[in-house]
Order: sequence, then structure tokens, then C-alpha cells
Amino acid sequence: MLDQRLPQSLLGALMLASAILGLACGKSADETKSPELEPHAVSSNSPTPLTPPVLRATATPMEANQSPGPPPKPDEVRDAMARVFDKTVALDEHQVPGFFVGDFNGDGSEDLAVVSRPSENSIPEINNELANWTLEDPRTVPIPGTKAAEQELPPKPVRAEKSDSLLAIIHGVGKQGWRSHEARQTFLLKNGAGSNMLLLTRTKLRTGAGNAHLPPLRGDAISQILGGRSGLLFWTGSKYAWYSPEK
Repeated sequence: MLDQRLPQSLLGALMLASAILGLACGKSADETKSPELEPHAVSSNSPTPLTPPVLRATATPMEANQSPGPPPKPDEVRDAMARVFDKTVALDEHQVPGFFVGDFNGDGSEDLAVVSRPSENSIPEINNELANWTLEDPRTVPIPGTKAAEQELPPKPVRAEKSDSLLAIIHGVGKQGWRSHEARQTFLLKNGAGSNMLLLTRTKLRTGAGNAHLPPLRGDAISQILGGRSGLLFWTGSKYAWYSPEK
């Protein structure tokens, strides 16, 4: 009896061992699968994984495209004013400094800002709606992000007077900047020229103290005292506006 049951026991043991070995092999194969290769369903109710933002250092247009040109000479400024404004306004020889060069609109080309006086008998031409320049008062231009800007009220008409001090701005084109004969986007700013005028680059303004309270800047700005208050003249993207932290 013992001799007859021994082969059967041995056979059963072999079959059991084979089954266990098969299960172990199957489990091992499942465990070694790459999780990226396994398909999975995503429902609309499943939370979307957050991807941390990638921070990249970006250069300003002027830094990326070109280096500043040579400092302007007074004769160059006078020639540019005569070319663009057709002698309706001229450099104010009594203002020191009387002109500034910077990238005011942030497009990578040098712009020119000149403290100017209306020429004799030129007021009708300056105020002409068909003139080649934009006449505006930066103190009436709403600052982006404020309630006044959200209301989108029509701008009030601006009229220059013979006694006004105007800030003339020529937006530059390409590598030549304001010196280019193609530089024809121009502005005449009533209440745009004050005292203690100083050019401040966008980089300096962003890294200075109290920069969190500044308006959104697209380019360089001009610091000055206007109407007894200190502030900045800056480009909004379509106009020049005046910002003052003083209430």
C-alpha cells in the first residue's frame, strides 16, 4: 500500500509546486511592467495634475536687439524736429536738459523726447485734427488697471496754447531709431514737460524701492515734477499717461 501511494503523493506534490511556480512567475511579470505603458482612463471629474511653471530669463527688446546709439547732438535734435513737425514746434533752448533718449514704447528702438515751444503762428496747425502727430494731455489719460480705464470714457479734446510747454516725442524705427527718416509716429504732449526731468530706464524702475506700486511699464519713463507733484510719464501701449504716487 505504501509503495502504491508514494508515486501519487509525489505526483501531487509536483503538481502543487508547478502551480505555485506559475503564480509566482505571473506576479513577477506584472510587477516588472513599466507604469507608463499601462493604459489608464481619465474622467472629467479627475483632478488635473498641476505642472509647475517654467521660469525663463527674458531680455528687454533693447537688450535683445541692439545697443544704444551715440548720444544725440543738439543740431541732430533740431533737424529731427524740423523733419517731423515741419517747424511747428522747436526745441526749448532754455530747458536744461532739453531732450532725452530712451526706449519709451519698449519696441527695441531708441525714441526721442524734446521739451518744445510752439513756433510763431503755429497753434492752428498744432491743433489740426489731420496733423501727422497725436496731441494729448497725459494727465487725462487713464492708467491701465484703474477704474477710470475700465469705464472707457471718450477722451476729452486737447487744445494747445501759445504759452504751453509741449513735450514732443518721436518713436524710433529699426536700428537708426529716432534718427531714421521713417520715424513718423509722433506725439505732442500738453502738460508733459515739468521740472527736474530725469530719464529712468524700465530696468531701474522695476528694481527700485517701491516698484510694487508702479503702473504697468512697457518701456523707459521720465521722472519729473508736474503741477507741484512728483511722478512718471510713461507709455501705456497706445498713449502717454501721467502717474503720481502723491494724492
